[in-house]
Amino acid sequence: MTVSTGYLLALLIAARSSMRRPAPHGETAADTTPSRLVIVVPAHNEEEGIGATLESLALCEYSAAARRIVVIADNCSDRTADRATKAGAEVWERADPTKRGKGFALAWALERLLAEEDSFDAAVVVDADCTASQNLLTAIDQRLRSGARALQVNDLVGNPEASNASALRAGGFALMNTVRPLGKQQLGLSCGLYGTGMAFTKDLLRRERWINTGLAEDGEYHMRLVLAGERVEFVPNAWVSSAMPTSLQGSSEQQARWEHGKLQLIRRWSPRLLRSGLAKRDIVRVHAGLECLIPPQSLIAVGSFISGLGGLFLGSKRLIALSAVTLAAQLTFVLAGLRLVRAPRQVYRALFAAPGLVATKLALYAKLLTGGGPTAWVRTAREAPKTGEGR
Repeated sequence: MTVSTGYLLALLIAARSSMRRPAPHGETAADTTPSRLVIVVPAHNEEEGIGATLESLALCEYSAAARRIVVIADNCSDRTADRATKAGAEVWERADPTKRGKGFALAWALERLLAEEDSFDAAVVVDADCTASQNLLTAIDQRLRSGARALQVNDLVGNPEASNASALRAGGFALMNTVRPLGKQQLGLSCGLYGTGMAFTKDLLRRERWINTGLAEDGEYHMRLVLAGERVEFVPNAWVSSAMPTSLQGSSEQQARWEHGKLQLIRRWSPRLLRSGLAKRDIVRVHAGLECLIPPQSLIAVGSFISGLGGLFLGSKRLIALSAVTLAAQLTFVLAGLRLVRAPRQVYRALFAAPGLVATKLALYAKLLTGGGPTAWVRTAREAPKTGEGR
């Protein structure tokens, strides 16, 4: 646990440095012609929220001639396709009940796009429950024209004020999806992919096809990219946001899928990346293989608490001191990280409800370790997004 908190503090320090003195991202190409972007929106039974998502994408500041919005109505049994068509999007309907889930939908759509003649320069993936910042496409275009091949924008929670559960999730997203990528970007590491707000050049998609259909399809693609020598760059000045469930129970299915997917990544990819990174002396690959081993905040807190109790029981002042230092380092990372990203007051107040979240997480991990948990993708119940949610 001490090593984990040390790593997180190192990322926090690097993130603070990047905020004070942004790292150069290379020179933008002299050609000012905007990249032709296709925004791919995977959607399964999203008739309630797809309109707000498409409205926010339509409001993005970008040339209409250089953008194209494609909605994948994937195994839908509602009016998602009709709502998306009325909103002006190009709709591709897919029906394959034996291959359900976002990973399959993206694989199908991206292959179809790649089979077209020269129709786009890069693909942007935005989930159907998200709204986007107005500068989303211009920020992505700027980085693409400076030489980036894979990008991840800021991924935010749009309703931190709704409940303690959504506020805690907002804090978790801020630390995981903003502070840590800022630090990794500053250190020259790969920032990771978070499933929405991702962008890839057409050339990269041709070289590294999207064949990821597991529970953590975004994490798997990130591992494959890093193994191939690529690095995902972070775009902190643009964002996508989505509303989170307002109860801990409401988000349990989604959390179980994420955690189970993470365990699959550790088993399948960490050894391969570590072997390759050590053989090639590539810190980016070594880091990607090790980072998924960093435990979540809940387990760090519980581990430190248990080790402190063990120190008291054994009469070990050294163990007690080590536990106290680890807890202090964790608290520093959380509070300083939230301050760095200017988290709203609701997030700080919700920290008092964190023990409930920890208890829920412990029950989830126990279930996963005993062979429980999801084995296939399941749509998360959520609230419809509202245009303008986010920062």
